[in-house]
Amino acid sequence: MTSTRLRSAAVPLLVLLLLVSTSCSSDPSRGDVLAELASDGIVPMYEQLEQNAGSLVGTTVDVCDRGGAASLADAHAALADTRDAWSRTEAAWVGPVMNRRSWAVVDWPINTDEIEELIADDSIALDADRLGKTIGADQRGLGALEYLLGEPGVANDPLVQFGSRRCDYIVGLAQVIHNESRLLLNNWVSGDNGEDPYMAQISAEGSTALDSLINDTLFLLEDIGDRELGVALGVMGGDADIERVVEGASGLATADIVGHLAGLRTVLIGDPAGGGLSPLLGDEITSRLSGKFDVADSAAAMVGFPLREAVTATPTQVEALREAVKAIQVTVATEVVSRLGVTIGFSDADGDTGA
Repeated sequence: MTSTRLRSAAVPLLVLLLLVSTSCSSDPSRGDVLAELASDGIVPMYEQLEQNAGSLVGTTVDVCDRGGAASLADAHAALADTRDAWSRTEAAWVGPVMNRRSWAVVDWPINTDEIEELIADDSIALDADRLGKTIGADQRGLGALEYLLGEPGVANDPLVQFGSRRCDYIVGLAQVIHNESRLLLNNWVSGDNGEDPYMAQISAEGSTALDSLINDTLFLLEDIGDRELGVALGVMGGDADIERVVEGASGLATADIVGHLAGLRTVLIGDPAGGGLSPLLGDEITSRLSGKFDVADSAAAMVGFPLREAVTATPTQVEALREAVKAIQVTVATEVVSRLGVTIGFSDADGDTGA
């Protein structure tokens, strides 16, 4: 939104306009936009993550205390909700999540053989403290919990299926995920080790957060479009490799992409009423981005899940999703970068996501 400028030969009118100019609308500052994005967009994503992870703890305790198909279904549903909330935050992996390397706690590709060896070794306690501090990243997190809960819909009694150590592991993992989610939220809203809350740091004078956000956006879009979907489809110059789609028994890889897109939309353009970085981008870029996100959301709905099955069974639909994601990436890499004048480099998470 641009300021209205009026010209007049009448000097008194010009003076009057100058006197009242402070009451007229003007372009928002980057600091103001980032402050609003943090308070109204990013922090609510981390609040939702902490809330969902808390529910996940409750359902895992319930399934291991009471058993039964209903309790297990609740645990699977809570896991899916927590994965969705975590996926949304990835569009805002700046500040605390990078400083803490939280992805190595919450969601890292797993090694199922090492998970089974850990369960078999009775000398190792499987409580939250041990799992959070001394167990390898490939033996914990959402992927490990998904593996331990098993395929949704299995009718076996969880108390018989899991056993005491597997139950300890399940509950401990959920607690670790919740603890990390709570610490991330606290860092955003209250600060850490005497530092200002990151929601204040992000908009402070001299902050490089805007550059980091756009770099993170581009890295995430490239990760989805090329390193995941592109390699899985075999359109990146090599053989198709379905292993690039990291997907467990619940078949949530497409849902992860939907969550990523929702988080990216929040950061870049906000909700239908506005927000995000849209005040800095202007109406035209915001409108084009909104249309491209709508296309990507529709394409993801057509793919469905599990994504690994779709890559093989309906590759045309998966390719349509990839093209929609790449279209968003091109707009960000050209129009958004040019409009904001940000510096593009490597993501802080490049090489650290375990993908």
